[in-house]
Amino acid sequence: MLFKANGEISGEELANRMGISRNSVWKAVNGLKKQGYSIASSKQGYRLVDDGRFNEYSIKAHLNDEHNIYIYKKETSSNTVAKELCRDGEGEGSVVIVESQTAGKGRMGRSFISESENGLYMSIILRPTIPADRCVNITVLCAVSVLEAIEKLTGKECRIKWVNDIYIGDKKCCGILTEASIDFESGAMQYAVVGIGVNMCPPKGGFDKDIADIACGIYENECPHGFKAKLCAEIINRFFHHYRCIENKEYINLYREKSNIIGNPVDVFVGERVISGIAVDIDCDARLVVKDDSGVSHSFSSGEARVKRQGK
Repeated sequence: MLFKANGEISGEELANRMGISRNSVWKAVNGLKKQGYSIASSKQGYRLVDDGRFNEYSIKAHLNDEHNIYIYKKETSSNTVAKELCRDGEGEGSVVIVESQTAGKGRMGRSFISESENGLYMSIILRPTIPADRCVNITVLCAVSVLEAIEKLTGKECRIKWVNDIYIGDKKCCGILTEASIDFESGAMQYAVVGIGVNMCPPKGGFDKDIADIACGIYENECPHGFKAKLCAEIINRFFHHYRCIENKEYINLYREKSNIIGNPVDVFVGERVISGIAVDIDCDARLVVKDDSGVSHSFSSGEARVKRQGK
């Protein structure tokens, strides 16, 4: 309650709401102070001082609903930790955050550079009831959620590259990787984890030279005070807003509207196949529709699309 209070809240009100004594409130507040939280005390009550710390409570202060938040300093990847929690029975809605990943990964088995404190690396745990072949819808609504969160908090315009990348201008600031465990007998998903990697600002020394031309941060230099916690919470809020309505697919409209690929010449790589043509649409099932040079339309539910740049 202290973390959600708008301004000061009295010890008496805290005690009444929690069903404990005023002395227990005082002890709890002192316990939080020992953990490093800045809490101002006055005759009017207690007030959490936003000191920009990134922790479970700074995230929960901005959440619309209750979520289990697990924060790790250094792990292989947030998806790996999240999958371990799933196998141990962790419920839907829990969120894993790793401040530094040693083995972050993207789609197609690529590595994802994520050892910087200037990034947000998080995974959302789900227990979906939708068929496994609609897993792409989870990635799509996540992309919309991240875009909405960034645009709301920063005012910067973002675009989406099918199927899972967020761009600011012509550079990528976020990638999404959804992984699932499938029950082969029923074809249903036992669980899914949605990994989100956001570059909030460039790492110290800048991006590695092999990605410097294609990667960017939301901010060019430092992030505003407390931005990481607010961004994390806003992504979670937006995600579950869309996830609760996953079957009505309203998020597809914004996904299509914000596409940076529709109308452009593309090569689509699916296994050993390459289909070239013009990206003409993203349909209601989030499939990329490409019309080849002979006028034949192809629909892709997976693969990698690369926009052809002039002269290449």
